[in-house]
Amino acid sequence: MISKFDDHFNKLLKNINSNNRFILGLSGGIDSMALLHLIKNFKDDKRNVSIDCMPIIIDHNLRNESEYEANEAKKISQNLGFYTQIKKINSPKPNGNIQNWARKQRRNILFKKCLEVSANLILGHHFDDQAETLFMRIIKGSALDGLSGMNEITPWNGIFIIRPLLSYKKKQIKNYVRSKQINYFEDSSNINNKFERVKTRFYLDNIKKNIWPNITNDLNYFSNLNSNLLIKTDYFFNSWFNKNIIIHKGGAVRVDYESLRNIFEKSFLFAVRIVGKIIQTVGGKDYAPKRKKTSNLLLSLFTKNFKKKSLGNVNVSKFQGYIFFIRENRNLNFGLKIQQNKYYIFDGRFLVRSLISGKLVKCNNNDLVLKDNKNPFYEYSCCINNSIPYLETLEGQTIKPHLYHIDQKSTLNIVKNDCFSLYLLNRILV
Repeated sequence: MISKFDDHFNKLLKNINSNNRFILGLSGGIDSMALLHLIKNFKDDKRNVSIDCMPIIIDHNLRNESEYEANEAKKISQNLGFYTQIKKINSPKPNGNIQNWARKQRRNILFKKCLEVSANLILGHHFDDQAETLFMRIIKGSALDGLSGMNEITPWNGIFIIRPLLSYKKKQIKNYVRSKQINYFEDSSNINNKFERVKTRFYLDNIKKNIWPNITNDLNYFSNLNSNLLIKTDYFFNSWFNKNIIIHKGGAVRVDYESLRNIFEKSFLFAVRIVGKIIQTVGGKDYAPKRKKTSNLLLSLFTKNFKKKSLGNVNVSKFQGYIFFIRENRNLNFGLKIQQNKYYIFDGRFLVRSLISGKLVKCNNNDLVLKDNKNPFYEYSCCINNSIPYLETLEGQTIKPHLYHIDQKSTLNIVKNDCFSLYLLNRILV
């Protein structure tokens, strides 16, 4: 497994524009501990690309034994030569959906660490995880992008998420851990059927034993087919995008009404995909809205009586033959403290970088989007301006941001050296 992993990981590294600095999400479970040792072997083999990898252990503080396990995993990691950190979550726990809360907490901590050290993220998801994820998404009625499952390389908010074990089955990982006598820790919640993923794993095991022996392989095959379909259709999509969509760097989008209706009439699913990506970009969400919600928006959008609707923190309106997607002026996290030369995310929409420390504030100077009829967004200038943060320095000076946008394939390496910059995270272009 080691030699195959090395070859595969080498290929993945060649496909990303990276400084080869990584954060490894280390849970202490069998998958991440196997990945830790595989990365160690990769680093030791002088034939491979040199990488810098820092494991981060998230202690969710949900079980009595979690602190002990985190410390033991840290010892193992450091004995292998990795500088390793433990991040403890002490924020209030929700009453329900605890695993989803823990996943978001873990992801946010790992992502912030990646921004802090300009690194990409390595996770230990494998072949069987992919099948479980896809099964859950099918049940929930996910749109086309969701049915592609997880990718080995995923651009996300200026970093890459790398999943080098995605082609390896759980059985292969278990055999590797057993042969190398690798220590790991079993989370007791992994056998608790009240959690969605555990329940899904139970269902899949039963289906595999009694009805459909190849369901895991077939779900992964379906995921690959869907991914290839999207890759091919994205050539058309990007061409259509360049002709019919205008993105303002302040986080607003204008779409030609008739062109979008033409897409809607020819392919409802792709209309859902386009509008979902627009709302995800303008609203600053991690994912596009559920297919049903976007479908309902589209169905009302092309009626005679359509005036205005909102979805995912986005106001959608029609004006002079165009559909405008404008960020609602609510739930904006002004007051975020900024340290110089660090990266931050504002409102899920902007990657923030400043050469000066301070805090993000709302500014009423309507000079970012000028209100003149030569500007395609002039009718919505005030709304856009009010959703864009300015920087208030420690001395009380207010600084206007330089606005840019970056697509999903861009990384932190592209940022400029302006005093204060906002980079709109464009999730529309693929």
